[in-house]
Amino acid sequence: MKSFLKISGLIVAIALISIACDSNPSLQKYYVDSKENSEFISVDLPSSILQLKDTEVSNEIKNTLETIKKVNFLALQVNETNKELYTSEKVKVNAILKNPKYKQLMRMNMGGANVSVNFLGEGDAIDEVVIFGADSDKGFAIIRVIGENMNPSDILKLTQEIKMDGDSNELKQLGSLLGSLK
Repeated sequence: MKSFLKISGLIVAIALISIACDSNPSLQKYYVDSKENSEFISVDLPSSILQLKDTEVSNEIKNTLETIKKVNFLALQVNETNKELYTSEKVKVNAILKNPKYKQLMRMNMGGANVSVNFLGEGDAIDEVVIFGADSDKGFAIIRVIGENMNPSDILKLTQEIKMDGDSNELKQLGSLLGSLK
């Protein structure tokens, strides 16, 4: 009887460890790993740099802005020396975004560039929006808007009312990085 309990306990422990260790790659892990690679450009923007154009907007818009916690930007500019890296990294990102937990909102093909918009969460309670754009001549970029219970239609309304704090170091850094892309 004691050996049965030991074996049962061991089986339960192994099952719990197997469930807890998700072997699927995550976008967060990819982002963190890629930030360490000097080929990538990465910028983390706190929500504090997002400001409204007009202080007299609806409470709905103000509440929507408060649901955004931060914005992550990661890019890989393709050049003659890193084309293989570009190809392999693009495959990794596409594989991550094919995970069923990411729901596709929209996909566009604009000439040589492809853009997809995906999200994590449920309908009107999104926790993350991921915009992935790739162009074989220029490279790719991933923009992650991380928040809590974001509503897609409210986020679209918010984009009309938002201005960026031009004095922020993060925004200046992002502007100079984007300006260096060809």
